[in-house]
Amino acid sequence: MRTGFVAVLGQTNVGKSTFLNAAMGQKLLITSNKPQTTRNRIRCVLTTDEAQIVFVDTPGLHKPGDSLSRHILREARRGLRGMDVLLYVIEPWGEIAAHDSEVFAEWKELDVPVLLLVNKIDLAKGNALEETLLAYERTGLFAELIPISATRDIGIEDSVASIIRYLSPGTPLFPAEQKSDQSEGFLIAELIREKVFRLTHQEVPYSTAVRLKWFNERDDGIVEIKAEIIVERESQKGILIGKRGTMIKKIGSLARTDIETLLGSRVFLETIVKVRANWTNDMEQIERLTQPSE
Repeated sequence: MRTGFVAVLGQTNVGKSTFLNAAMGQKLLITSNKPQTTRNRIRCVLTTDEAQIVFVDTPGLHKPGDSLSRHILREARRGLRGMDVLLYVIEPWGEIAAHDSEVFAEWKELDVPVLLLVNKIDLAKGNALEETLLAYERTGLFAELIPISATRDIGIEDSVASIIRYLSPGTPLFPAEQKSDQSEGFLIAELIREKVFRLTHQEVPYSTAVRLKWFNERDDGIVEIKAEIIVERESQKGILIGKRGTMIKKIGSLARTDIETLLGSRVFLETIVKVRANWTNDMEQIERLTQPSE
């Protein structure tokens, strides 16, 4: 049995969480086409007959603009600590992205293997994939370069097999049935926040946090959940509620479907929207609102 911690890094919106969901064979991490969707380091535990991989999903690397984005970037950099393998995810841009060059300059002294995952190869145009592979290979930083498409399940098995080759023999760190180090409450809150990212625009998603206020499993098997969606301004609250409550109903309906899949139970979900002024620039509130619920 081989075991180890594997950090998944890369710029925002390159598909890190989508890759991990594909590798895990189930949805444990939220995704959207907007940057900075992931705010926390989340461990996903993949156990096979030959290995246990503890993936650490990290927030996307980006230039911080406020206290919240600086907090997110710190979370990403902490993901490097104590890792056995690094996975760096990119898209087939055809050349090395400027931000990647800045990151790589800090990695010259790394003593752990780094694997490159080139995601979204199904969207590559012309010779972009080949040019990308050649450009990143020339850095000399990567032990392997692996083309994948996380949405189409291309190269996922190959990437997992490659990771296992770089792990050391050891005993499992988590029970075989455990898939995540996060509580059900945290995962539920994240699924609700995902729907806000997918259904709203402009500044609303980035000014939103979700906290569970109530979780109760009834005798008839139905799970009752009450969640609080927090925003910074009354105008954002109005957008989230929508005309005659249409938006908040849609968010709740879509979230409930995913939550029922996660829990394997019928769910009654109540969502309310509250305003906490300027919370994304208040470090005390950021720490409280972005950390996993108890």
